[in-house]
Amino acid sequence: MTSNSALSQFADLSPQQRQLLFEKIRQKKLSNARRPLEDAFAPIATDVISLSPHQRSLLELDTFAQATNRVIEINFESQLGLPQLQQAIDQLSQVNPLLCSRFDHQQKQFLINDLSTTATLSELVGMPESQHEEAIAHTRDKLARQPNDRQCLHVTLIKCSEQKQRLLLAMHPLLLDSYSLLRLANQLLSYTENPMAFEAAIQSEPGSQHRFANWSAQMLEQKFLQDEWHRLAPKMMTTESSSITAISKVATSSTQIASDFIDSHAPRDVSVKQWLCNALNQCLYSWLSHHEITYWFSDPLLKDSEFENLLGFFPYYVPVKGQPDDVFDITRTLANLHTRYSAVSEHLGRALCSSGSQIPLIHYHWFDVENHQGESVKLASVQHHNNGFMLSPFEIHIIEHGAGLNLDIHFDPDRINSKQLNLLTNDLKALLRQDNTTDSANTNSLPEQLRAIWRDLLQINSIEPDQSFFELGGHSLQVTELKFRIKQQLKLDIPISVLYELTTIEKLSSFILATHGNSLGWLPDAEGQEEEEEGTL
Repeated sequence: MTSNSALSQFADLSPQQRQLLFEKIRQKKLSNARRPLEDAFAPIATDVISLSPHQRSLLELDTFAQATNRVIEINFESQLGLPQLQQAIDQLSQVNPLLCSRFDHQQKQFLINDLSTTATLSELVGMPESQHEEAIAHTRDKLARQPNDRQCLHVTLIKCSEQKQRLLLAMHPLLLDSYSLLRLANQLLSYTENPMAFEAAIQSEPGSQHRFANWSAQMLEQKFLQDEWHRLAPKMMTTESSSITAISKVATSSTQIASDFIDSHAPRDVSVKQWLCNALNQCLYSWLSHHEITYWFSDPLLKDSEFENLLGFFPYYVPVKGQPDDVFDITRTLANLHTRYSAVSEHLGRALCSSGSQIPLIHYHWFDVENHQGESVKLASVQHHNNGFMLSPFEIHIIEHGAGLNLDIHFDPDRINSKQLNLLTNDLKALLRQDNTTDSANTNSLPEQLRAIWRDLLQINSIEPDQSFFELGGHSLQVTELKFRIKQQLKLDIPISVLYELTTIEKLSSFILATHGNSLGWLPDAEGQEEEEEGTL
């Protein structure tokens, strides 16, 4: 009776209701499958740090031997002393074995040291300020190449003056991702200011790294979650590859966006994060519209609540499939990821670690000193200087902090040249400057706007109205870029066939005036207007 009644009720459901029911059942199965077995949380007595499956797969790669340390730098004003900093490091090391680790090159394992990390102090007081940046850059470079056979975490406090200081942290890149290293710096500054906050704030337990590795391995063994991976994963990631493409040298470009600029230009009805990601979404689409996935987006919010207080290596990526009119809605996208850090993202991490990515990775972080009282720590900048190793030839680290934003771009100079990077950053800045205060009366004429787009795209100063786009050096890839820029800046969707046929500014502007002029408020010049009136009469 019960089964017949259930079948009868199911038959009465609409297709939409059936789909909703199936989705609820799938989510319930997914939640149950993600629940680890009890032995995943059993304490492990070992001197070897357990790695999750994707960490182990990366450790086996030959290209991993080229990895340098991940380096971040905190520029702040405070009277922090080395003893305070060392005390905070010792406290954190009590509960997190990663901070007391060293790398054994022969066994290819991370072993736990008996001793905690020893912080060093560098005094620049008395040195001419003109030499400070050179000295700090030398320290950064030294930390990036610091060997890990004695300790994997390296901390240096640089005292530039009585108040101005820099905190440099370097860590083996396979143990801490960029967000975890930033969070570690956050905790260090917080506990140096308020040592009593340590006991209340640290929620992770000794052995949590082993627990995560066990949980991770169990997730990958469950067939239902494997099926989920193949169902949801992008096509390009379902084929396993044995090694990533070696990136022998990495260049870095850093851009700071001050809080005054953000206050002046960011819309009041969206978050700074959404505002910035919208602009990035538009810029990257012009580069990668021919790819199935425009870029991978990484956000610490995707970490599972069970391990969100754990410092570690979490490749939490979301594939973003951009469209010319789409906006990457941060809140909606993350809210729809019901499973957060799951076996699907675990499979994705393994695939990225094994095969790398030909498209950019975007990492969004934020930095704010926790539990600080008063204004004893004033942030000036927070920068991600060195990746350690790159899974993509182009990675952007966005760090939002109290004093503004930092965009740190790491790229392979053999695949991306500085000219391309400048075009991207200029486009991004132009999009961020757009606001509601634009005066339409000061807007240039249509031919002048088209000429400005051509000049920026072709890097040519003088362009005559009757000169062809292709005669000036344009090619097919730049036609796609031209279409995007016209849509981005002029709000016009011009068919690409028209751009191939009408190859001069004169012809293209005439076409736009004829087809879109009235709706956009553009008027032809006086001579053209008289000819049009004569023809009409």
